[in-house]
This record gives sequence, C-alpha cells and structure tokens, in this order.
Amino acid sequence: MVCGLFMAAAFAVSCQESLEDSDQYRIPDNVKGNAYQVLEGEGNYSMFLRGIELSGYRPIVDGKSIMTVMAPNNQAFTSFLQEYGYSSVEDMYAQDPTLLKNTIGFHLMYYAYDWNKLVNFRPTDGDGATEEQKQVNAGLYYKHRTRSRDDIEEVSVKLTPTATELTDLKIYHYERFLPVLSNKLFETKGIDAAYNYEYFFPNSQWTGGSNGFNVANASVTDGNAVITDNGYLYHINQVIRPMETIYNELRKNPDYSDFLSLYDSYATYEEADQETNDNLGYTAYIRTHGRLPRISCEWPVNNYRQMAQLESVGYSIFAPTNAAMDRFFTDYWTAESGYSQLSDLDPLILEYFIMQSFAQANELVFPEEIKNEKVQTYYGTPINVEPDQVTDRKMCVNGVLYGMDDMKAPAIFSSVVGPAFKDKNYIDYLYALDGSEYILSLASNKSEFVTLIPSNEQFENNDPAMRLNVTTQGSILEEYSAQDGNFVSMGRGRKQSIVNIHTAQNVNELKTSGLQVVPTNATFNYWYVRDGQITTNALFNEQLRPGYTGSPFVDFHEIQNSGEAWDNGRSYSYDAPMLFAEASGDGLEHLLAVGNDKTYEYYLFSQLLQKSGLVDTKTGLMPSLAAVGLRLIAFVPTNEAISQNIAKIPGCGSLKIASDYTVTGTLSSNNKTLLANYLRQYFISSLMNSFTSYPYPGSDCKGTFLSMSGENLSIIDNGETFSIQKDGANAIPVSTKYFGLPFAFSDGCMQLIDGIIE
Repeated sequence: MVCGLFMAAAFAVSCQESLEDSDQYRIPDNVKGNAYQVLEGEGNYSMFLRGIELSGYRPIVDGKSIMTVMAPNNQAFTSFLQEYGYSSVEDMYAQDPTLLKNTIGFHLMYYAYDWNKLVNFRPTDGDGATEEQKQVNAGLYYKHRTRSRDDIEEVSVKLTPTATELTDLKIYHYERFLPVLSNKLFETKGIDAAYNYEYFFPNSQWTGGSNGFNVANASVTDGNAVITDNGYLYHINQVIRPMETIYNELRKNPDYSDFLSLYDSYATYEEADQETNDNLGYTAYIRTHGRLPRISCEWPVNNYRQMAQLESVGYSIFAPTNAAMDRFFTDYWTAESGYSQLSDLDPLILEYFIMQSFAQANELVFPEEIKNEKVQTYYGTPINVEPDQVTDRKMCVNGVLYGMDDMKAPAIFSSVVGPAFKDKNYIDYLYALDGSEYILSLASNKSEFVTLIPSNEQFENNDPAMRLNVTTQGSILEEYSAQDGNFVSMGRGRKQSIVNIHTAQNVNELKTSGLQVVPTNATFNYWYVRDGQITTNALFNEQLRPGYTGSPFVDFHEIQNSGEAWDNGRSYSYDAPMLFAEASGDGLEHLLAVGNDKTYEYYLFSQLLQKSGLVDTKTGLMPSLAAVGLRLIAFVPTNEAISQNIAKIPGCGSLKIASDYTVTGTLSSNNKTLLANYLRQYFISSLMNSFTSYPYPGSDCKGTFLSMSGENLSIIDNGETFSIQKDGANAIPVSTKYFGLPFAFSDGCMQLIDGIIE
C-alpha cells in the first residue's frame, strides 16, 4: 500500500527533543491542564475521550507530549457512529479497532499549532517572519502530521518491474497528514474559498471566514485556540472522516483497477534507511513507482525534518475509471493501428498516458483553477477536464483525486505527435521524440506545427540503419556504427536532428499544388513541396551530383485524427525509402572550390574562382570568402551565362572557353586581383549582413545586402520568381530550371542565375 519507514514511537521522542525548543513548537504559557484534562472537565467529550483510551492514545493526550488536538463533541461523534453503522465507540472498537485508532489518530496532531500557525504556517522563517515573508505561499503549507498510521503490510511482489520472481516484503507506513484549509490558501490561489472547499466536502460548510480555517470536513467552533499544558486544543463540529492516500482510494475502488494496475506496473521496492530498520528490528521496504508521482506514500519525502515539503506537497490526479479507459481506447486506437487492447501498447505510450493524469505542480489543484486554465499536466500540456462533471472527488492525505467517468484524449495524444502514439508503425519515431526531449514543446497549443512522421521501415532502411532494440530492461533506439561494427545506442543529439528535420513551426499545411518552401526546425534546412510531392534541401542537392537521374521529390499523405486535423496542426507521412535528414558533409565552400566536373552547372564559375586565386588549391577551401561559423549566399551564373559574357568579366580577356566549358589561359597578377574583386560581388556573407533564411520565392531574405565586394546587391522577390540587381543595373533572374529553389548547405546556399553582374 503506501510507503514509509520510520516514525513510530521511537522516533517521536527524538523528533520532540529536536523541535520543542523552537518558537513554533514550544509549550504555550497560561496553561489549563493537559488536553485530556481540559476535555474531561468540559463534560461533553466523553465519547471522543473513550475512543482515545480504546485506541491506546491516552498516555499521549494525558501526558506531556507536545501536540494539537481537534476535539469533536458527543453529538458529532454520535452522528459519525450512526453514519458508519456502529451503536457505540465500544462497538466500533470491537468490529474494527484499526479504523477507530486511525480515526482518533487523525484528531491528534504532532507539535503545538496556535491559531495563526494553522492559518498561515511558516515552516522555514517561523515566528520571526516579516509581513512580507508571510505573504509568500501564504496558506499553502496546509497539511500537518497526525498520529493516524496504518500497520505494517506484508506483500509478495516483484522488487522491480522487470523482476521475474516474487519476493515477500514488509512495507511500513508513515503517519497521515491532515489537511487544514485556511482562508489564506484560497486568497493566495485567487479563488473562492466556499466553492472550492465545498467541491471536495459537499456535506460540510466553509466557515473559515477572513482569518480562519476548516480542518478537512470539520469546522472549528472556537474563536481561538484553547491553551493546554501540552499544546493547543480546538473544538470541531464533526468527526474528521477517515482519509487515505490517493493510492488507497484508488485501490479500494474496483472501478479504477485498470488504472491502478497500470500505475503499479512501474512499482519498485527499496530498503528503508538503516536507522529505521535498526529500530524496527527487521528490514522493511518503501514502495515507489519510478518517476511517477508518489501517490502511494503518505509522505512526499522520507525525512520528518523537511517540513516545507511535508507540509506543502500534494499531488493532484485525474484518474479514469475502467469504463472511461475502455471508451478512450476504443475511440483512439484501432485494430489497424496495431493495438487491439490496452496490454498491446508499448510501455513508453503507457508511461506518457499515466503521467498526463497528474497535474504539473505538486500542490493541491482546485476546480476553479482548472476552469481558469491555470492547471497543466505533468508534461505542461492543458488539462482536458470539466471539473463540474467529475462525480468522484476526494481530498486525500497526500493530495486530491478527480475520478473521471469519461475522458478526453490527453493533449500529447491529440497533438501533431499523436500518430507516433496512435500507430504501431511509427513507434521508432516515438522513441526518437522521447529521447529528443522535444515532445512536450510539440504538444503545445501555443504554436501551430506541421510534422512528418517517418515509419519504422524508413528507420530500418536508413543508411546507417536504425532499429528499436527491445530488451528486458526496456526499449532502446539504436543506430549502426561502422566504427564499432554493431548497433549502438543513439544519442540525444542524433534524435534531436531527426525530430527537427521532420518538424516545421507556424505553418498551416503542406500544399497539394504549386510551390511551397517550408523552413524546418533544423536551422537553414527546408522542405520543398511541389505539386503534391515533397523533398528536403539535402535530397534536392543530389541533383548537382554527376550522373544523378530521377527526381528527389516523393509523395506525401496526411495522417488525420479520426478524420480531422490534430489539435495544434497537421501531420503527414512520406514515401521516401529512408529518413529525411539535415544537409551534412561537404558544404557550399567545398562545392564551389572543387567543382571540377564538366557536368556541373557551376563548372565555369568554379574555374574562375580558382583562376582568381580565391581558392586555396592545397586545402580546397576559400579562406578569403568563407570562415567557420559564417554562412554564404552565392548567386552563381550558369555555365551558359558565363560562356556568353566572358569578355565582359574583368580580368578575363586572355581566357578561352571550350565547348565543354573548360577554361584555358593564364592570368597576370593584376588580372587575378580584378577577377577576384569582381567575383566577390556574387557573395553575401553573414559576417556583413543579418539573415535568418536563404533566398527563395516568398522568403524573408529580400531587400538590399552588402556583397563581399563592398557593393550593394538587391534581392527582388515577387513571391513566385525573383532576381538580383546591383545598384540599379538590369535585374538578373534566378534560373527557373530548379524552380527558383536554393541548393542549401550547412554553411550557405547557392542560387543559379541566368546572367552576370555587369
């Protein structure tokens, strides 16, 4: 059941000794006898006192232990017994002594809390807090440790989710914490106290007023605390109803068995600390659930000294019933997707599913906050819940439970990454998304996305090949390493690259007709879309390779969510045999510097670069033009344009061009300088200009730029075609052979133009 380990009587002594000298826990002045004596003298609390005796708490209440007592009178106790079907306190003890002990224990709080401490407890700055300090998280330290605790639980379980054998264990429980909800808590959250309190306690009434509090389901009938010689006493109008952890509430209700079984599939068991086991005399264990929120434990941390966390951390869970889970599964998944039942789902899908059932902040979430859209899931996505339609609402010792008879698709599942969750054919990509750490941003409803979703087959056919390796420890996305001669685990950077090239932001759709250039989330990498087909700049560049035939474009197909677009955009598959990838390898600089194949469209331009001395023949680089970290935009005249105008190019009078575009002749030093200065006009560098995109029809890269010769070069774009122009001279059109699309590389891009700068 829950967790825990330590906190029995042996620890209560050390805890008292360590805290009793603090202003927050000191014995009050002006005493009236201990709590038991005060209640005995008042005469209307005999049933509560009898419960204290039968439960074994009298030595504590009638002694010197520092404490705070919440006392219901006989009328309140009679109503409680009738509700639970008991004729007397003795009858309740005879039938269920554990229930009586835990109920009474809820009314007995560790330490002494005066009125102000219950309104706005300050676990770190204490009684010396300034008025300014008191406003920080006022009222949010809302729960306080009680004497209510379950006995040891004996279980036979797997120590870890991957264990193959059962182990007999003893699980120890921490004491429960009691929620004290003050007006300060609701003021800090900026919500209405009565509505939000009574949402969880419909049979109680908010009576906290402007400087008060309710204790779980009970109201305090005093105007201030009653001082006793072992702490403080408060009179309350109802018996505090027995409260459980969120986990126990789910466990005792068979309607949540599927959800709880899913949660428990992540259960692990760890030995308690040595001090605890020494005091118990045997080894006990704590149950946790990996990185899932700790709803099975009464305490969020194992150390009683960490008061700030113990008093404030509360989990909020939106748990679907079995029927709700069944309906969601049937609506979301189909047999065609490869998932015919819940158990077919990949563990990673299940983990995302269950994690989206928890609120992000580790504090109480109230219905008004959900309505005001101030609550997000653990992953930072919107909560798809209508609070007033939730019928199973429970405040627990470690948070709140919203039990849902119906559920909408969690935000991640209905976002543009939804296909990776919905179809088994895309499970490899889901692991890339998860490892990239981009999955949450792609589920955001604050942006619009278009995603390409590669198939498992495209991963496996990739060069190098990739695969999802399923092991007993979990599934790992791997990539073949030629160096190792084997598959190795794929790193985060590689996964990020895959996701970035498959994602575009702030775009509505892929067009099925005409030309469209889509900047991807991989910087200076693009999708080129033409008449219902798609490619990337990396594949588009392949057209420059000698001997290339065919087309870089492939068909694409929209993946819809039950016939509709996804909540934050559209997703598509594409028919390439391998994954799309970012441009890599030798870039623009190398391309132009060593362009020595006669079939290259830019063969003449490369030869002129070499003749001018701009190319270092030893390294094959252009040090005076390109530099590490900089980008170049090159407007390169076609072979035909240079061949027809060679005589107009400064310094080239002695050069001859053969029919195969080979350049012959040598240049003097002076002519080399003239030619080099002239060729610099065709380059725009990020060193001298600011641009965030490469030029293409409809690009943001237009206007006047400073070329590397120091002269102005304008890019004129009418949205369909574009041209360049030097200082008001005739405009030179960009070649339409490649649809005006740039050959884009990691260090720059090249656009072919049908003329020369004169």
